[in-house]
Amino acid sequence: MSFKYKIIKRPDKTEVKTPSIPVVIKGNGEVSLEAVALIDSGADISVIPKDFAELLNLDLSGEKTKAFGIGGEVESVESTVNLSVNKGHETYSFTIPIKIIFGAYDFPVLLGREGFFDQFIIIFDQKNQKISLKKTTEKY
Repeated sequence: MSFKYKIIKRPDKTEVKTPSIPVVIKGNGEVSLEAVALIDSGADISVIPKDFAELLNLDLSGEKTKAFGIGGEVESVESTVNLSVNKGHETYSFTIPIKIIFGAYDFPVLLGREGFFDQFIIIFDQKNQKISLKKTTEKY
């Protein structure tokens, strides 16, 4: 599966091309949402904003912990979601761990290494501005 980098508008109104892919995220019950998710090799775990988690009917009452990233320290809670990646005749669905970030932060869904990178051989082709995902058969 290969995806061209997506143009993302930043809060300061500038645009940047990023290794982002379309995904479907399923929460509790039958609720699912489409999102453009940034593949973030620097993130240990996948991350979603609290309001996105609320739309997915995810349980936010778990133990609150601290998450650390480029924005500093933020309050979070851990959960899992079912993620689907689709391109043409290929569709892959699997469960990944996530952190739900509390607070008024404006960021896209981030796909981190744990759970997502385990599923694929990932090639970031910066020169041609595309990302390739090849399903791996290895178990981690």
